[in-house]
This record gives sequence, structure tokens and C-alpha cells, in this order.
Amino acid sequence: METDNKFDNRNLNEKIYFYLRTKIINNELKPGTRIDYNEFSMELGVSKTPLRDAFHRLQQDGLVEVRSRSGTFVSIPQAKDIEEIFDVRKALERQAIESASKRIPKKKLKELFENVEIAEKAINKGSFQTFFESDRLLHKTLVQYSANSRLIKIMESLEAQITWIGVIIANTSERPRQANESHGKILTALLNCDTKTAQDLMEQHIEEIKQMTLEDFL
Repeated sequence: METDNKFDNRNLNEKIYFYLRTKIINNELKPGTRIDYNEFSMELGVSKTPLRDAFHRLQQDGLVEVRSRSGTFVSIPQAKDIEEIFDVRKALERQAIESASKRIPKKKLKELFENVEIAEKAINKGSFQTFFESDRLLHKTLVQYSANSRLIKIMESLEAQITWIGVIIANTSERPRQANESHGKILTALLNCDTKTAQDLMEQHIEEIKQMTLEDFL
């Protein structure tokens, strides 16, 4: 890989971290893959020190694990991890909707709904990337409009794992399609000022994703 300005000395560690994080989240580095520091050092044209720093951060994110005497590996999600992440999500995003519904403009909700419709067309063509972008934008927007700084911070700490797991389980068009339909229903409820229904739909939506994910990893 060309190093040019992308990996200059300014914020080098940060750039390497996000580069590797993106590769894991996009499933380019699959769960269980052993990390070869020499390979990445040559690919990125950097020393092993910033690589170790980046992988240490990824370990804190739960995306890699260090095994004694074995090396560093891309993490394999466990049932307990999945249950904890999605149970926390259910509680936080239910609260986010209650708070966001008082603040989010109708115009913003309509924009999100348009994204859902665009994602549906892409799914019908066998492309999931638009759905992933629409998915994360919807959830992040509702969390941001909650205006609850602690809720936002906790959700940001889970963001990498949530996105990563979402990519891993999207092995058929039916799962993104089902999730996208749920997004449409949640937004319709919010547009109709029916906060309670939107909350119930969000909780149901996250529970369905949790169960689908557990089916894949058990």
C-alpha cells in the first residue's frame, strides 16, 4: 500500500488504528485471523511500534485478542458478548428514542426515511453497503438527538462491535431486508408522533438482530 500523506507522521497511530479497525469491521480480516505484524509493517510502511499501539486499542474495543504464547488474533464473538452488547443497546436506544422524539426535526426523520427507501432498492439489487450506511446513520442520529452525553458516550464505545457484528451476519439479503423494514416502521411511528410504538419497535428490532446473531455464532 502506498504510504504517501495518508500515513505521514501526524496522527500516525490514529490513522493506522482506523485503517485496521475498518478492515476488521468490514470483515476483510475475518474472525480468528492471526495478525502478522511483519506483513502489516511492510504493507503500511511503518514500524511495529505504532502497529502495536493500534492493536492495543483494538483489543480494548473487543475487536482483537492477545493469546499467551500464540499471538494476536481477530476476535471471535462469543454468545455472552453478543447478549451483553444487544441487551445494553435495547435499553439505551429505547431511552434515546424517548429523548430524541422531543428534539429531532420532521425534516431529519424524512431524510432518514428516504435513506431507508434507497437502501431497499440497493438490497433488491444484491448490494448491502447502502443498507449498512443507512443503518448506522439512523441509529447514530437518534442517539445524537437524545442530547444525553453519557448515553452518547456509551453507544460510541459499542459502535465498532455493533457495526462489525452487523457485517458478519449479513450473509443473505433477507437479514438486511428485515432490518431495513424495521427501520421504516420505527421512522413511520416517529413521524406520526407515536413515541411509545417507536420505542417498542426499536426494542423488538434489536432483539431480532440479537437472536439472528446468536443463531450464527452458536
